Amino acid sequence: MSFADNTGFVLPTCFILLIGAACPQVASEPSSKSEKATQNKEQSHTGHDMHAAHRSAMKNTNYTISQATYSLPDMKLITSEGKKIQLNTILDIEKPLALNFIFTSCTTICPVMTATFAQMRASLGDSGKDLRMISITIDPEYDRPQRLKEYAENFNSGYDWFFLTGSSANISKVTRSFDAYNGSKMNHKPLTLLKKANDSKWLRVDGLTSSASLAKLISERILN
Repeated sequence: MSFADNTGFVLPTCFILLIGAACPQVASEPSSKSEKATQNKEQSHTGHDMHAAHRSAMKNTNYTISQATYSLPDMKLITSEGKKIQLNTILDIEKPLALNFIFTSCTTICPVMTATFAQMRASLGDSGKDLRMISITIDPEYDRPQRLKEYAENFNSGYDWFFLTGSSANISKVTRSFDAYNGSKMNHKPLTLLKKANDSKWLRVDGLTSSASLAKLISERILN
């Protein structure tokens, strides 16, 4: 079963539910017995909720926007097709960029952020045809190319949306270079990085945004 929003973009039912989970009244309580069981399992061997930081982020509807310049290492990452590619090649300065960090086993903010990217692109329509989208895993040991490919297909990623992995050392260098390193994947915070074509400065969006807010921000400050 699937639903279409007013842009014509079709989302699987499971990701419609995950987007809804970003709302405070939904995220505050598990919506089903299975979700409660999952939370209990996550808590059982540690005595605390492993996804506490993620659940907290989902309850927070505020986000901040700042500008930053980053010095990025020249290294090779791996696409979801298993091809090695230079980081500086994928971050083509001739195109506007939207970049985020995710991991496929995340059940909270990552599918929400990925669905937001998909809906944002659909909302932009032809005006966003030159936008390059990049999602980099922060769990490279688990998120090998085939796993990333399956994850990307769930969101109809299509053309010019790259899902990247690599060695643990290289992924660590990338996250640190973007000031996105938070110690472990369980402390992962929602972050979106945007850049105009032929510009060295990045627009940094800390926090979860709606697809409409992200599309508006990109239209006004990245594509113009």
